[in-house]
Amino acid sequence: MYLGQRVGGRNRGDPRTSGGQKRTPALLSDHPRRGPRACYAGFWLRRGPPLLNTAQRQPYEGLAAIYDHVMRHVDYAEWAAHVWALFARFGHQPRQTIDLACGTGSTLFELHRGGKQVSGADASAAMLEVARQRLVQAGVEIPLFHRDLRQLAGLGPFDTALCLYDSFNYLLTPEDLDLALSEISSILLAGNFFIFDICTEKNSLRHFCDMRDEERGPGFIYRRHSFYDREERLQFNRFHIRFDNQETELEECHMQRIYPVDEVIARIEASPFELRGSFDGFTFARGSEASERIHFVLQRPG
Repeated sequence: MYLGQRVGGRNRGDPRTSGGQKRTPALLSDHPRRGPRACYAGFWLRRGPPLLNTAQRQPYEGLAAIYDHVMRHVDYAEWAAHVWALFARFGHQPRQTIDLACGTGSTLFELHRGGKQVSGADASAAMLEVARQRLVQAGVEIPLFHRDLRQLAGLGPFDTALCLYDSFNYLLTPEDLDLALSEISSILLAGNFFIFDICTEKNSLRHFCDMRDEERGPGFIYRRHSFYDREERLQFNRFHIRFDNQETELEECHMQRIYPVDEVIARIEASPFELRGSFDGFTFARGSEASERIHFVLQRPG
């Protein structure tokens, strides 16, 4: 799920398209202990059960095929440039970089175009398959790995790691945060850097508390409902996707934990990493609960 931020003078998280439709792009992986059922249950309590003639899917099983259309408004080049500016701020020059939530590969393409040596990993096999197809069509060779953030054995070593697009919000417990940070540290060389971002409660309350939209694309139509459970600090995003050549409508529910900023910082401080900085959105100002998105810059000691 993409929970918005301002980049290049434009609010990329504004839920309106140029045609006046509401929009919010989507997230990156399901949680093994709290899968779609837990997510749907949150909607059922408020909106009733899913519609008939639907087939429930794991996150990104159906969405992967239309993800790049849904996300076409995102300026990946600017996002990649901002991340590289953060590295430069701390005197780090990436050589071997892995994007740990690469999705369909858009950020990988931008880094590759910039002459960077990159690899990609993602928890969604469907998203990785789209990335592979894009790479083949472009004649580009980038290693791709099917990995969960909490299970990175066999990767690396790298000197730089990224995990963007609020993918860390998919880690639903503090223990998951701890495990992911430990695993990421294990694939990095000593002294090197990791950047990830999260979305905050301000963003959910402002943009996604009860947001609905619908859009037709080439060969499909989708509906989306975003709902924030403030008591549980869980962001839900449910998609209904119907392809023109199919009678059954696919349904996916994505769920994220919206952590207090202080809790994220506490988990970092308890991890193998050192926190070098936290930055508001796509700026160099300090991140806080007043931010909608925060980028964290971490360094492995050594």
